[in-house]
Amino acid sequence: MAKVVLLSCTKSKLDKPAPAQELYSPSPMFQKTLKYGQSLKPDKMFILSAKHHLVPMTKELAPYDMTLKEMSKDEKEAWADETVKQMKSQGLNPEKDKFVFLTGGEYMKPLLKYIPESNMEKPMEGKRMGERLKWLNSQINEVFTRLKKLIYEILKK
Repeated sequence: MAKVVLLSCTKSKLDKPAPAQELYSPSPMFQKTLKYGQSLKPDKMFILSAKHHLVPMTKELAPYDMTLKEMSKDEKEAWADETVKQMKSQGLNPEKDKFVFLTGGEYMKPLLKYIPESNMEKPMEGKRMGERLKWLNSQINEVFTRLKKLIYEILKK
């Protein structure tokens, strides 16, 4: 069973093509979810994109302006179908792998019927944008505090 972290795309993007993890880097939300996601030491990490579906972190993308919020229910269902196909092509198994959603509800809800609840972690569920940023800051600070203590203990020996 793989641990897979899913981040959501953001409106803020670079104005030129770049690897996905760099394309969304102007967004403080993306920067924080990326840091926190990396701290979870996942087996794999992807970005959920309204336009490109499931995006590997290093995949080169051009800037675009599209969001799931603008899509109809049928379009969201088609997006989810394609996203799950891409998951399977990446060797992921929605029935067995553990998925950590570091996304808003718009990017999680369409996938709920494909991934069993027991295989989902939704630490930011129900939090608004400001609440998510605050929560991410506290999680990132906690990770760095533990790391500093560990380094101190190692140096003490």
